[in-house]
Amino acid sequence: MRNVATVASRELKSYFVSPVAYSVGFFFLLVLGGWFYFITVMEHREAALYGTFNVLGYLLIPVAAVITMHLFSEERRSGTIELLMTYPISDWQVVLGKYFASLLLFVFVLALTLQYPLFLGLFASPDWGVILTSYLGALLLGASFISIGILASSMTKSAVTAAVISLLVLFTLKFLSAGSIIGGPLGKTFYYLSFSGQFNNFSNGLIDTRDVVYMLSFIIFSLFTAIRIIEINRWK
Repeated sequence: MRNVATVASRELKSYFVSPVAYSVGFFFLLVLGGWFYFITVMEHREAALYGTFNVLGYLLIPVAAVITMHLFSEERRSGTIELLMTYPISDWQVVLGKYFASLLLFVFVLALTLQYPLFLGLFASPDWGVILTSYLGALLLGASFISIGILASSMTKSAVTAAVISLLVLFTLKFLSAGSIIGGPLGKTFYYLSFSGQFNNFSNGLIDTRDVVYMLSFIIFSLFTAIRIIEINRWK
């Protein structure tokens, strides 16, 4: 695990010496904070964070795409990936190191939103159990989105192309829930396969092991596929 930690530390430093971390954090908090203020403070619509977490679920898509788009694509374009692969480190350690670095950055940004439930607690009595499950869902959702971004970045030399692939895949998976209007078993299948269906359960205070298994399986599949792509490119 030392090699994984080394790669993760290298990536984290690159995030904070570039505008990426600050830009992502600013954009994320600006949009989410504005929505929280409008719904909770101005409109007095709810003493809960359901609407805020609903918006958060959509914000995570561009955030994950921006965080991950350069991880492999930029290194392949510049040629530094060849130098990295000459080190005594395996492909899976490289992928996991970059994944954990991105995940830590996401957790840092997500932790900044803790001010919203704390502010809400000063003036109301929110359901803290629902807030906790919502944050768990957001963590798993972000981890899933980042794994897809890692996979997209491993497939191309262009960071922009990697971001576009991530956005298309994530928005498609997010809006699969619209298939529920079909009704019947097919509609239920579409809803279950969508990330909206998974995240809505957490936002409603429900922890379903099927949702947890689904997201973890998605993470494992995406990272495993990224590792295989890196292995193939190594020998090209």
